[in-house]
Amino acid sequence: MRRLHKMLRKMSHNAVGMVLLLMSLCLGIASAQGTKTVAVKVSNQTQTINNKEYYIHIVEQGQTVFSIARAYGLKYYDAVIKTDIHLLRVGDTVWLPKNSQSVAAVSANAEAIAAPANRIHYVKIEPGQTLYGLSREYGVSVEQIIDANPELRTEQLKAGQMLKIPPQKAESAVQKMENTEVSNAEVQRQAEQKDREEKGRAEARREAEMKAREQAEAEAKREAEQKTNSVDAIVQPVVSVSEPSASANPNPVRRPVVNPYPFDEVPSVFPKAQAPYYNFSTVSTFNYQVRERQDSKRLFVTVVMPLNLNKMNEISTSKFDIEQRGKKEYKVFEFIQFYEGILMALEELQNRGVDIVLNVVDLTSDKDEDVINAFNTHNVANSDFVVALLVKKPFTKLAELAKQHQVFVINPFSSRIEVVKDNPYVVKCMPSVEGTVKGLLDIVAKKHKGGNLYVLHSSNKSNNTDENEYREELQRQLEARKDIKYTFFDWSANAKLVPTLKTTNDNVIISIYDQDRNKNTVFSTTLLNRLSSISKNTPVLMTTTNYLTEYPNVDFEQLQHLNYTTLTTGYLDYNNSRHKNFIETYKEKFRTEPNTLYAGVAHDIMLYFCTALWQQGAEFWRNPQKFNAPSGMLFPFSLKQSSPTGGYENQKPDIYQMSNYKLIPLTTF
Repeated sequence: MRRLHKMLRKMSHNAVGMVLLLMSLCLGIASAQGTKTVAVKVSNQTQTINNKEYYIHIVEQGQTVFSIARAYGLKYYDAVIKTDIHLLRVGDTVWLPKNSQSVAAVSANAEAIAAPANRIHYVKIEPGQTLYGLSREYGVSVEQIIDANPELRTEQLKAGQMLKIPPQKAESAVQKMENTEVSNAEVQRQAEQKDREEKGRAEARREAEMKAREQAEAEAKREAEQKTNSVDAIVQPVVSVSEPSASANPNPVRRPVVNPYPFDEVPSVFPKAQAPYYNFSTVSTFNYQVRERQDSKRLFVTVVMPLNLNKMNEISTSKFDIEQRGKKEYKVFEFIQFYEGILMALEELQNRGVDIVLNVVDLTSDKDEDVINAFNTHNVANSDFVVALLVKKPFTKLAELAKQHQVFVINPFSSRIEVVKDNPYVVKCMPSVEGTVKGLLDIVAKKHKGGNLYVLHSSNKSNNTDENEYREELQRQLEARKDIKYTFFDWSANAKLVPTLKTTNDNVIISIYDQDRNKNTVFSTTLLNRLSSISKNTPVLMTTTNYLTEYPNVDFEQLQHLNYTTLTTGYLDYNNSRHKNFIETYKEKFRTEPNTLYAGVAHDIMLYFCTALWQQGAEFWRNPQKFNAPSGMLFPFSLKQSSPTGGYENQKPDIYQMSNYKLIPLTTF
């Protein structure tokens, strides 16, 4: 959960981009960001307003508030416009404050016009910037930036880092603009023509969606009439358990993924009656009732998450409201990438012939009565499974309702064992402590046979629940296996660590130390300095959290020297071909870079559970260990019931090791 909160803070830097995306999804507005961005030729014309001097810029085709402000060396919120940024049109006027930054940018632009644009740029990285964004901004490839910065150890940039941007190999941006400049009248004509074309496409999409809904409603009505005329159709379960039903259409009609915004009602094709319970004949350790799929021809999936779409009208990104940013809660930005990851998976699944009806519930309240109301009014109980991206209190209530109705609910991010305790219908996607410890100990036993393991922990056993769970699980598993020699080392005696390590050979350290952030910072710095002082017999350092790589003061040379190995959570790896394909597809589809958690995890949840239920039906819930993860998964996944009365936990940790200053995967699937 600590890592989840960190991701939320990082996502705030992309807030405006998310607004543009949400507005295009909800309202069908074609914003300037949807067009191809072109170079911005700055103007030295100024105007004085209220005793303050501004540069005057006239908007041209393909320009946005972001690109214009950037060209003048400013932030988008420095710009003054008379309308909302979503409605920016060719010919509009944008006023840019004349200050030291903008004066320098205008002067530099003038120099660029007089001299060839083949100079190297040096930029200071700001929070949220990425290599991909820089490549788009300066017109060079990511590979060119990496080649120009051999000291770059990872593609994850840090705020304050200085980066060298190589010159464009092609003609300069200013030259491009001069070669492609057209008259204002022609620009206006092109813009009007594009608006007409966009309106025509939007109207065609609306007609297609309306026709698809009418066909779906007619089909649902026919099926309801058939069920009414046949009692057997209601009470008789499907017999086959290992294969899909013989009566199921192997090539179902593939409907387009209809965007469910706004989420004010249940899809008309969503079932109104629960499927019958299945009478299993196979032996299973899951001793609870399980319902068969609602329909042999399609899956019904509900996603419950706080999108806060009712706040959309309160949000403005114009200059005149930007001062209110710090006074408002922009929660609508927080989880949109999770929903986008779901859309990515839906497209893959439908290409594989899996037909899905998606029911999305925008739940922002943590009150029990509101959770109950949302559960009932949106027919959540009639889903084949539910994905609930909720915090502790509302999730607990939703899981209670799911247990009452025997519908499985997926928890994407919680690391708490309590979510699956005494509720067999909850699935926890984050790797379990048991699976993580087993994975780390297997690495120790395989790569360092006969070595000595030291487990670093804090002396305060009651201060951190996660650390206590790892300590107890390590003790349990180490006592059970005889292939590892181990010692639990209290960090309060850290001065004795190096002398102790020098007395033994082939040392391995697993650090589970985790207190508050200040203590963690001191711990990591002190630990790395002490371990790096050992000239020979370098120990292997493993951590159960990857905060060591996230601290700005951590030296990657030390981590490389120590063969650093860590558990990761939702880490999108640019060196992994599956991850890279996902990232590039996401960029192309949503015009922004996916964060390292939400989009990938949401994609895997949909891909895994939809494929499992499509292929195996309700038998999957009885014996998930028999199901092999489908192709296209980004992260390892395997389910195991946490206890005879508890739910399922993912037993596959995602473990990476530092190699050539980059984290590479150690686990395969």
